[in-house]
Amino acid sequence: MALKNATAKQQAAAEAGIETPPPRGLTKRQGYNANAKAKSHVNAKHSENSSRTALVLGGGAPNMALMAGALAALHYRGVTFDVVSCSGAGSLAGLLWLAPKEGTPAEALRSVTMMNIADPIYQYCPVNYKVFHKPGPWADLWWRAVAANPLFALDAKEYERSPPYAWWIDAMLQWAATMSPSDLHPGSWGLCQPTPFVEQIIDFERIKEIKPYFYLNAYNVAKEIIDNFTKDEITPDHFHAALAFPFIYGPYRLNGNLYYEGAVVDCLNFKDLVERHTGLETIVVFDVLGTDTLIRAPRNLYDSWVLSMIIPLVKTAEDNLDLFAFKHNKGWRRAEGAKADLLKIEFDIPQEYLVEVLDWSASNASRLFEIGYKSGLSFCDAHAGQLGIGRVRV
Repeated sequence: MALKNATAKQQAAAEAGIETPPPRGLTKRQGYNANAKAKSHVNAKHSENSSRTALVLGGGAPNMALMAGALAALHYRGVTFDVVSCSGAGSLAGLLWLAPKEGTPAEALRSVTMMNIADPIYQYCPVNYKVFHKPGPWADLWWRAVAANPLFALDAKEYERSPPYAWWIDAMLQWAATMSPSDLHPGSWGLCQPTPFVEQIIDFERIKEIKPYFYLNAYNVAKEIIDNFTKDEITPDHFHAALAFPFIYGPYRLNGNLYYEGAVVDCLNFKDLVERHTGLETIVVFDVLGTDTLIRAPRNLYDSWVLSMIIPLVKTAEDNLDLFAFKHNKGWRRAEGAKADLLKIEFDIPQEYLVEVLDWSASNASRLFEIGYKSGLSFCDAHAGQLGIGRVRV
């Protein structure tokens, strides 16, 4: 009875847009179940059944270029979706595709390769100092000053075609990262500043205008449940909450709640997707983590640290996809009785490159983008009918 009453109260609060902690008098598990039931109730109340196609972009920052390349291929072939649901690094890929700050979607997606480090530098300093900045307000002011300095202005086209130019820019940024102040201390929640460049590459005002339903997920620490942010509410703060990976970034405070990256708990953001969109016939999944090829022996201590974060997510992603397919979707194909066709893009990475697939080197990013692009084109050819592919868009 206590759980039933608590669930009813949670549902009423959720419908009113009020954030509530787990109900008192319940165990932690009962509180979680009450929140989950309340969320499903709200999802059902606001559900629609006109959407037919959905794209699920999973987590995986180091090899995000795979997703970006595949998205570029789908964009080239004119593929669109009624719903786009994102976790972790998939949030960045999805927003670069649908709401880039500058340039075309294809150019914005290609730009992810410039977030990596020129090989001559990376082989001696295997850290992505472009993406991971020191924390603190002084560091933030420092990087604002660096961005305003014309000496650090980046010519994207020159960066792509001229390795010496790319090396020079990355060397200057390495100097800036080294000289950056920091307030990191033993009581800090994370090593790095929240994703520092997002407002420079994503047009957050445009997100409200994009055509598909769009979701970013983040794990609400207080409610112990995944929250999904819609296109009507997404701001840079919501993005930071959606990418707050433990230890790298501290939990992000938003609307009185603390959030971690959704991919930590749910690598593939299915729950709200299927509860809010009940008429889906085709669900396409970009999952760059759910593959055993990422499990390997480390090359060194730093590589071992990277693997310590990635390997647990491999099985989480695999289990999430299998659980959804067999328990909630009743299989993989509609012709075999499933609710929706569940299509996963397969990325065929040559064996000799698997050891480098998590590297932040420029050569790895370029290689992964091309592999992703070719995989996307092959996927379009194999599922043209389900994707509604018409004329080629240049």
